[in-house]
Amino acid sequence: MSLPGLDDWLAPSRPLAPGVSVCVTTRAGAFSPAPWDGFNLGLNCGDEPGRVTRAREHVAEVLGIRPVWLAQVHGTDILDAAAARGDGSEQADGCISRRPGDAAVVLTADCVPVVLARQDGTAVGAFHAGWRGLQAGILERACALMAADGESLAAWVGPAICAHCYQVDAPVRDAFVGAQPSDAAFFHEDGPGHWRFDLPGLSRQRLIQAGVGQVSGGDWCTVCHNHRFYSHRQAQPTGRFATLIWLNTR
Repeated sequence: MSLPGLDDWLAPSRPLAPGVSVCVTTRAGAFSPAPWDGFNLGLNCGDEPGRVTRAREHVAEVLGIRPVWLAQVHGTDILDAAAARGDGSEQADGCISRRPGDAAVVLTADCVPVVLARQDGTAVGAFHAGWRGLQAGILERACALMAADGESLAAWVGPAICAHCYQVDAPVRDAFVGAQPSDAAFFHEDGPGHWRFDLPGLSRQRLIQAGVGQVSGGDWCTVCHNHRFYSHRQAQPTGRFATLIWLNTR
């Protein structure tokens, strides 16, 4: 068994704001055996809990931060990192941190991980945008909480399933288009009763509509690059990778 190093992980090509760091873990490393091959950080996918806990500790050690792990439920609840236990027992799909060293974290394996930062470097957040959470408005809620007084925000969309790889049925499309007809632009017919859905694209659009001035990312597909990221669509069971954002210690 071997643990990955910082060089095995990813970050945006440029900082979102002064004093803000972002990291995305990958499958690199030979720590978890098949079917979680690599470096699994998810406790709800069948891997041995002690091994996952050690992997999570390794992330904290390498990055020098306190990750606030969540129990994600495809909802819209968002925690304050300073008040959170951070041990993964609290149900939420987003976290906001205003204290240096407290890292907001989401785990994904096809859903969209979105990180937000105030451009004055005073707050950051990580949010889990699967189709249910996106449709329910988690990104709009995140932006409202992060910029309650109109602060300028920057966002980065992490690795997620791309439009070419994500096929959905009519109930999913109807949930979006029935509430917001313009969302139809992100669905492309793919046979009777099926559509290809651009989940990252719609996530970016929702961020722009919510007033985020700088939106980037969304370039990595978890299915096309399954050798590097976990994908629930590609294999079940499978692991989860983490997207983290934090304020650097001043």
